[in-house]
Amino acid sequence: MNGRWTQWALIASLMVNVLVAAAVIGALVTGGPGHRGPRGGGPPEIAALARGLDDETRSRLFDRLRSNPDLRDGRERMEAARGAVVAALRSEPFDRAGFEASMRAQRDVQAALAGSGIEILAGIVAELPAAERATLAERVSRTGRR
Repeated sequence: MNGRWTQWALIASLMVNVLVAAAVIGALVTGGPGHRGPRGGGPPEIAALARGLDDETRSRLFDRLRSNPDLRDGRERMEAARGAVVAALRSEPFDRAGFEASMRAQRDVQAALAGSGIEILAGIVAELPAAERATLAERVSRTGRR
């Protein structure tokens, strides 16, 4: 019975990872200045700052995110990683090492996509004058206290 619970826990964990990855990629690839999910979408380190940007700067950020080749094919990369996880789940007999490797590969794709987004955001922030960075810092600080 313990093995059965472990299998269901792994499946539940996989589903949460897939949902998070889909939200991240969807926000990065299709999101825009007016697009906000329940929490703004995207990785939290990007979303919190993006919400603090003025509309024009946020628009520039999303334009760059959408035009980035690493992020543009993000959906396909996540789909391939998800396919590997599903194949590992269906393998008989179950290959725990293969399953773990496919989950790690999926996490690596997520991290690479978030990393590209962070680089683009850093470029946008670096272009801001000091006064606008200070305003952004204040907005982010207020959001964190809510």
